[in-house]
Amino acid sequence: MKVNIMHGTHPRALMGWLLLVWMVSLDAQAFISGNLECNVTRSNPDGYTFQAGAEMRIPMSGNCTVKRPFPKGASVNLQTGHVLGANPASLQVMDFYNGSYLSELPLGSYGVTCLGGPCKRLALGSTISYVYVVAGTAPSTPGRRMSMVTLGVTSSGYPNYAEWIHNITITYDVTAVSCTLSTPSAVNLNFGTVSNTSISGQTQSTRVSVNCPSDVRASVSLTPSQAVVDANNGVSRTTLSGLNMKATWSETGNPVTFSNTRTMYMNAGANNVNLTFRPQVVSGQSPTGAFQSQYTLNISYQ
Repeated sequence: MKVNIMHGTHPRALMGWLLLVWMVSLDAQAFISGNLECNVTRSNPDGYTFQAGAEMRIPMSGNCTVKRPFPKGASVNLQTGHVLGANPASLQVMDFYNGSYLSELPLGSYGVTCLGGPCKRLALGSTISYVYVVAGTAPSTPGRRMSMVTLGVTSSGYPNYAEWIHNITITYDVTAVSCTLSTPSAVNLNFGTVSNTSISGQTQSTRVSVNCPSDVRASVSLTPSQAVVDANNGVSRTTLSGLNMKATWSETGNPVTFSNTRTMYMNAGANNVNLTFRPQVVSGQSPTGAFQSQYTLNISYQ
């Protein structure tokens, strides 16, 4: 605010002063607490464990005695916050009384959602109970996280009467999902009867199906039981002298590199790891007889 003041000292001699007054607005609201006295549930002190991508459901409930009347009801306030860990779950609080989720609302604000059900007058000495569920989806990557959820009330129509009544700290560990094989753990491929002149054109392919409950990043490797001839090109010996076997990834045609793992991103649901095998006659050899070539497919994920 700026005020100009003129002060007269003589009809023919006027002097002026400029008075500047700065007014600072202080946004400080003192809430009146002690409106409810509550006994509330606490979070599990040992924390919680969820598989990656799993549903998270953590109850929070309480029973409160009214210490100061609420003429129009105790409107619910909510705040959530992340404390520890990367890529935390996005948490919401399920409101079964209204078939929805509670809105995040600071103290001193009130809406149409009230503690424990419909908004109504709460008389001095009356009791009110509530049950809510903190809900979310566990992150896709393993690790420990920590979040906080705080529940409060504001007297509807009387914003100064407000307080936090229930705070829980949620510590949760996320573990890697358990994928399962939907194909047999052992697969037999039969090349039949072939000649040395046509064997190089013969191939056999197999598909290994993996089901995952959520998206995962997998490391896939193929290890031959027989001696490796060329690790970079996926060539190993067979049980028949003079005959080797070459392994390739079917969808790309690239050779399997025995010395490295392949990163594959698997989606929730069915996924396939496809392999193709091609016999190779060693130069200058004419092998005759039956042969075998064995491999172990390893799939690790997180």
